[in-house]
Amino acid sequence: MVCLAAILLVYASHCPAQDDSSGIFADPRDGNVYKWIKIGNQVWMAENLRFEPDSGSWCWENLEQNCMTKGRLYDWKTAMQVSPPGWHLPSDSEWKELEIALGLTAEQADQEGLRIDKDSLLAGKIKLRGAWPGEYEGKPLTITNETGFSAVITGFYAHDQFTHEGYTSWWSSTDVDEKAWLHHIGFFANFIGRVLNPKEFAFSIRCIKDQNNPEDSADK
Repeated sequence: MVCLAAILLVYASHCPAQDDSSGIFADPRDGNVYKWIKIGNQVWMAENLRFEPDSGSWCWENLEQNCMTKGRLYDWKTAMQVSPPGWHLPSDSEWKELEIALGLTAEQADQEGLRIDKDSLLAGKIKLRGAWPGEYEGKPLTITNETGFSAVITGFYAHDQFTHEGYTSWWSSTDVDEKAWLHHIGFFANFIGRVLNPKEFAFSIRCIKDQNNPEDSADK
């Protein structure tokens, strides 16, 4: 097995120099290497989680190569248990803090359903350029990925099938009875949705850094 230090050295040699607003870290459980970025006062993974637990997760269309590009899809119970050491599944409040940093008002962030900032740029600030349609029904969609969050299209898994191919959804750790809060984006606009979904459905995970300390996860 290639040692973790060697993996990080090769990875870093192909990446530009990084400052305290971005970097890489390795998951000690499986050696997967992830980018991270700082947005406002938070430090987020800049890729979806790929860790494979014993159960409760799926690759899109059950193809392993899709896990490498899209990350895995997890049911909520599993999602609560699979974050790398030093990271955690963000709460609904932590998601809302990100959305406010992107341009929502606090009142908008608290709303359920589709929310959009005044310039209609909200999700475009976190969508990976080239990974999403640049227009819908003849109207252009501005996609800048200025945050470096680099969201890709993932779809999700529900009722024993893969569905909603043009969307990406991420679990939060905040639940209400048999459902939990979910934040999602789609191909048709730059809205970010906030909805409750059944815990048995499987969605993507973006972890947030414990204590919001980027130095702990930087490659040194």
